[in-house]
Amino acid sequence: MNENMLTTLRDIAEAAGVSVASVSKVLNNRVGVSDESRQKILALAEQLGYQGRTARAFHRAGIGTTVMIVPAEYYSGSQFYEDIIRGALDEAAASSLNLEVRLVASDARNDVKEIDDVLQSGDHGAIVAIGLDDRQMINRIAECGLPAVLINGMDRTMRIDTVLPDNWAAGWLATRRLLEAGHREIMHVTLPFRLSMQRRLEGFRHALEEAGVAFDPERHIIDLGKMDLPETQSQLAIRQAHDLGRLHDVTAFFCSMDVVALGVMQGLQSKGFAVPDDYSIVGLDDVAVASRSRPPLTTMRIDRAELGRKGIQLLTNRIANPGDSVARINLGVKLIERATIAPPRTMPSR
Repeated sequence: MNENMLTTLRDIAEAAGVSVASVSKVLNNRVGVSDESRQKILALAEQLGYQGRTARAFHRAGIGTTVMIVPAEYYSGSQFYEDIIRGALDEAAASSLNLEVRLVASDARNDVKEIDDVLQSGDHGAIVAIGLDDRQMINRIAECGLPAVLINGMDRTMRIDTVLPDNWAAGWLATRRLLEAGHREIMHVTLPFRLSMQRRLEGFRHALEEAGVAFDPERHIIDLGKMDLPETQSQLAIRQAHDLGRLHDVTAFFCSMDVVALGVMQGLQSKGFAVPDDYSIVGLDDVAVASRSRPPLTTMRIDRAELGRKGIQLLTNRIANPGDSVARINLGVKLIERATIAPPRTMPSR
């Protein structure tokens, strides 16, 4: 570290009332600093115009502003994506990467014109795309010639660096937990319109088949999409499935998202059933409300902020090393045990 950088770090430390070591930890994305101090240091670094080694590398590569493309519906209505964006913004600030956020309308997934307008406007030097699956939109980003990263999306042609949770493992691990508790009649409630949801379903299916359970979509899947219901209407879906007799042998549910799992739980409770006495449930995501349900939801945790941070790290590496092989990183997931799994009971009266 040269003397000029040391002085800059000291300036930030004095302004924040912390040690130079704490500033160095934050700006190099290391642990050991409280969230409150981290946010203060990042804000002061930006305010004081901190220019570290990464920023100089961006300058040498001709990278000015990086545009972050986010579907507006994800930003406005999803804690999952809010946490990803927060992690990306924090890492960008620590790396002196200038981010400009552009929200695109939800129908842009089927109309690439809006993406074209974003790519052609401004003096963008790099692209961060969050939550995109649409092939045409991904093609546009891949073909624009700028360094780019997909966060919680996937370029199946492997032209763009990608970071996403290991969705297959999440589905497999959640289902294995229910199988280990003794359940064999497990239903998956999902809205498989995205690749991530399809991968969760694949993990579910594989876990069943490994346990000797022959997979049957009619027996094992409630597809909200086929019922023309959003994920927020899983309560209605489970009540309809009950009334149609589809839950006759079911003892457990694996749900593709926590919001789906919470709706399933409430739908079962509205029919007079108890969780986990009558039915066990596992969700996926570990959003904040999962720990506040009645009973608290067992779920698979995804470190959403880490997804954002890792995505920015992939982008900065791409800028510094444009010839490196394209990387696809699957972040691990973790089972969070709470209170919605129990061994199967003698089938309750239906």
